[in-house]
Amino acid sequence: MTPTRGRRRRPRSGWSPGDKQAWQERKDRDKAIANDAVVKAARALSERPNLIDAFREYAARVQAHRTLRNALALLGQNPAATRVKSAFFWAKEDRAVLPTAEPMCIVARRRGGKKVEEFDNPETGQPEEVDAGTWTGFTSERVFDVRDTTPKNRPCDHCGTHPGLRCPDSCPVYEPVRGTAPTRDEVLELLDQVLKDDVGFYPANLDGGEGE
Repeated sequence: MTPTRGRRRRPRSGWSPGDKQAWQERKDRDKAIANDAVVKAARALSERPNLIDAFREYAARVQAHRTLRNALALLGQNPAATRVKSAFFWAKEDRAVLPTAEPMCIVARRRGGKKVEEFDNPETGQPEEVDAGTWTGFTSERVFDVRDTTPKNRPCDHCGTHPGLRCPDSCPVYEPVRGTAPTRDEVLELLDQVLKDDVGFYPANLDGGEGE
């Protein structure tokens, strides 16, 4: 039988009703920011279809495990972003988000009824977590570009910059990590969907004809 180390206490378990309401209001505001950014970027690309291929390359850098719609949301908030993660995942790379950093908002899938147990894996001897929750909907998430981070607990693995200090522009940590670019058809389909659902009409066909 796998030895357990006890169930981890949920971060919001001790919050007051007021704390929970304020948190939910913040999540709703962030979701609205993300949705507004999606529409803003979709309008811009529909008006300047010559930039669609540039957006495809942008999405290849920032999309990672996120949806193409979230790549559109990031474009509407920070067109210069290269590597994007939440503060939690930056910490896993031993990088801290600057206190003055402006977050970008995206919409992520949410697990409900989350039950997390931590145990020592008998094969590796390392602690691991098991999440027994199920996907129940969507929630907002705050993410940050790599240029809004500094080394956290030790010097930068790439350039040796000390914790709390910005790495120089030449540091390899800033180099984009390119994933798979979406196809042009995937982008066009998303733009049509966004402008129909959120604005109420189809744009003119971006290849020169008229939309429906």
